[in-house]
Amino acid sequence: MQEYSLSFQRDAIAEYASRNRLRVVETYEDAGISGLTLKERPALTKLLVDVINPARRFSVLLVFDVSRWGRFQDVDESAFYEYTCRRAGVRVVYVAEPFENDGSPVACIMKALKRAMAGEFSRDMSRKVFLGICVNVERGFHAGGPPPYGMQRLLVNSKDGVKRTLALHEYKNIQTDRIVLTPGPPHEAALVRKIFEWYMQKDASGASIARRLNDIGIVNRAGRPWCGQVILDILRNETYIGTNVYSRTSSKLDSGWKRIPPADWIRIPGAYLPLIDKHVFGKAQEKLRNWHARPTREDIIAGLQKVVTKQGRLNQKLLRHYRSAPSVEQVVHEFGSLYDAYKEIGYPPNLDPERSENRNVERKTEHLLADLLLEEMRCRGHHAEYAKHTGTLCIDRTLRVQLVVRSTWLIHGKLPYWVARWPDCFAIDFLVYARIERSGKDLLDFHIFPRGSLKPGVYTVIYRNGRSFFEHFRHRDLRMLLALSDTVPVVDVGLTSAVQVQ
Repeated sequence: MQEYSLSFQRDAIAEYASRNRLRVVETYEDAGISGLTLKERPALTKLLVDVINPARRFSVLLVFDVSRWGRFQDVDESAFYEYTCRRAGVRVVYVAEPFENDGSPVACIMKALKRAMAGEFSRDMSRKVFLGICVNVERGFHAGGPPPYGMQRLLVNSKDGVKRTLALHEYKNIQTDRIVLTPGPPHEAALVRKIFEWYMQKDASGASIARRLNDIGIVNRAGRPWCGQVILDILRNETYIGTNVYSRTSSKLDSGWKRIPPADWIRIPGAYLPLIDKHVFGKAQEKLRNWHARPTREDIIAGLQKVVTKQGRLNQKLLRHYRSAPSVEQVVHEFGSLYDAYKEIGYPPNLDPERSENRNVERKTEHLLADLLLEEMRCRGHHAEYAKHTGTLCIDRTLRVQLVVRSTWLIHGKLPYWVARWPDCFAIDFLVYARIERSGKDLLDFHIFPRGSLKPGVYTVIYRNGRSFFEHFRHRDLRMLLALSDTVPVVDVGLTSAVQVQ
């Protein structure tokens, strides 16, 4: 359906060259490619590269008409490409235009008008194509693309209404034929119904359903394992209740893909035979909305107070135990920390005996470690001060080191990990992060982080699953810190043997 075929353009250019005694030495063709952008025009790109090559074999460029540069939405883009050729000494001739490209005011005005018309042609064609597809969608026909799992395509003949199923990679060959969707192979349709049935169970989720299918050995239509996101896409797809949905995304005039708000989607209910009952589908959508809805601050406070009322205490383990309670991540996102949330609801954090005991052990170990380092620094002739409220050790008023001792956190109550946070409210040069077990007091190892190794104010996982994520910062003792302190100027001279803190 092209306005001018390539063969027609080639013949016109050849006739012009013969009439003006020009020999065609190179031809640049972009066959069946959109002229909206340069990135998908390999022939035009090669032409621009050859033009600026001093060893090129031509001095005249024959172009069928002004629009052959491209139907760019910015009219100056095609003008720039023509100017690039002329600046390199190549004369540009338009074969099918009624004016001479001689730089006269008439030629400049006509070219600008033609470029604007070329861009408007693309915009007008885009509108017509989109409206045509919308009309077909409103009539209940499929707009294109592969059918969802459990559905199949049916070819509808425009004359007698004869239908037949289209297999994979089969397409209609008559322009007036149309395609509709209908429930597909029995095993796929039964599996879709089973997915909705499993999801309506109390603790089912997209990920759990995917694991269940993979454990059974059932693969998807492409022969690959299932994943949670694909299950959620099936649960949200209105095609299963017979609704034809179109214009969920847009990419007009090569402007990039963007999502359309659901309120602006084109929905045609009753276009196809339903695979899922509307009542079941509605219940699934309600569960999806409740599952992904972010609770308000009042909802989080109410959930925390509910846990306190039931258990008389509050901690991470209890929040993860109750599904109706807000998650730890939601509480931290809303309040900044669990302790700030505790203050908001009037719950004293020290009523949690487990965490309180661990924190007491951490503080005692930090103070003991600070005392040992202070003694060693002074024995080495350094001036050292320790601020308990920040846990910061200042050496010779130059080097600032924060000492942190932390016990393990547990994932699902059994998988230990350690996290560190670089302070964002005061400046330090090094962070000494010491690890201890949850139920013990012995120091396992030390991570000595210099400034810039951790993002300030962000909790970073340091150690998990039996390995350190910062192995090159990990040490068995603090000899490296002692060596670093010896590089700063000393106040008093004195030296004793180094003590190993383990």
